[in-house]
Amino acid sequence: MSDTSLFILTGASRGLGAALAQALMQPGHRLICVARGDNAELRAQAAAAGVTLDWHQVDLSDAHAAEAWMTKTLAALPAFAKVTLVLNAGAVEPIGTVDTLRADTLLPHLQLNLAGPMALTAALLRGTAPWNAQRRVLAISSGAARRPIAGWAAYCTGKAGLDMFVRAINADGDASVRAVALAPGVIDTDMQRTIRGADFAGVQRFRDLHAHGELVSPQDAAARIAAYLVRPDFGATELDDLRNIA
Repeated sequence: MSDTSLFILTGASRGLGAALAQALMQPGHRLICVARGDNAELRAQAAAAGVTLDWHQVDLSDAHAAEAWMTKTLAALPAFAKVTLVLNAGAVEPIGTVDTLRADTLLPHLQLNLAGPMALTAALLRGTAPWNAQRRVLAISSGAARRPIAGWAAYCTGKAGLDMFVRAINADGDASVRAVALAPGVIDTDMQRTIRGADFAGVQRFRDLHAHGELVSPQDAAARIAAYLVRPDFGATELDDLRNIA
């Protein structure tokens, strides 16, 4: 069994995901990054740091494809003593009042934000069961999971479901598994740019946060998340907020 820690990170090509990949490029870590797109710069940085990074391009809005990818990927790996899955991939759109929702955009959204993470986690737990590994699951949640935001019905619902999924993982009672849903705060990413350009009741708050320089940088958030992932108290609070973590 390898004493290297395995980290599997979704949505790694940009924003918080890319910053997390950089923060996890540390000795003793092996990274598997999956996203719809590529990031050659991250792959080059990992090579320069002497860290093994495997990059996979998968459409994570297809839960069947996500599950099949995880199953195949794990089957090709040796056993690791520590395995961490970071469920970061997600999207905020469609934005609009409930009467504007349509199945053709709603279903891919819920596959990316909820069904896909559920399928990935289930496949991870099955595939690593023979390893006798310490397994951690971190789902990137949102304040929108815990309070409704007008115009964000899809996003609020998906993230609230992800929070409950994390609680269900822990309720299964497997001592080798710890799961956390972590709201990272308002981070300066492409998602925030999309939000500021949208038309919904609370958009001015997000425009003001940006105008006043109150957004958290992806690098700062990623550094704190990466440190939290390896702490002995990971999982002590199953629904948490990055601002609560010292």
